[in-house]
Amino acid sequence: MKKVVLGIIIVNLFIISSRGQDSYINGRLNFKTGYSRYFTPAGYKGNYRIEGNYGISNYIELGAFFGYSHFDYLHKDSPDSIIGGPYRHEDNNTIFYGVSTNFHLFPFLVKEKDFRFDLYGTLKVGGLYFQKPYNIIVIQPPRAYFPDSNKKMLFEYGVGGGLSFYLGKHFGIYGEYTFGRYYLRGNRQLRYGLTFKF
Repeated sequence: MKKVVLGIIIVNLFIISSRGQDSYINGRLNFKTGYSRYFTPAGYKGNYRIEGNYGISNYIELGAFFGYSHFDYLHKDSPDSIIGGPYRHEDNNTIFYGVSTNFHLFPFLVKEKDFRFDLYGTLKVGGLYFQKPYNIIVIQPPRAYFPDSNKKMLFEYGVGGGLSFYLGKHFGIYGEYTFGRYYLRGNRQLRYGLTFKF
């Protein structure tokens, strides 16, 4: 958590120092539709996300995201069956949400107003909301059990980098790779999809 707070402070310092100049990031509106995969006890599940960002300075974008996954709820039929079942799979619609900050590198090097590439560092902080309280076991070693805890929300964060290439004036593709804290002890994530700028 201390690293997340430190990252936000550093980003704000860059915002202050970069105001009053001109770049193709400042004042730009950017939307992304992305796909990633989360490991769950029932296997890998897709995660679909929409994200919006706005350039508030030469190098900084601030935004928010909203996503959805169809995870499984593992219901323990017998209190004595902690590991190995029997478990009953039930639908668990899962909502993802959070805020994002992108720090762009190319405006330091490129003065064009309509550059086709974006290379940036990204920080994302948010969480998950489960339709039902989560009850999960870790399939891969080390085997561990997470009992019913009535938790419907979990915290997530990630920091990493991204690259976008615009095929046209407003439309492109992107990929991001981040390290952090994700569902079921995940610590890294690859996300890719379509990006739109205006």
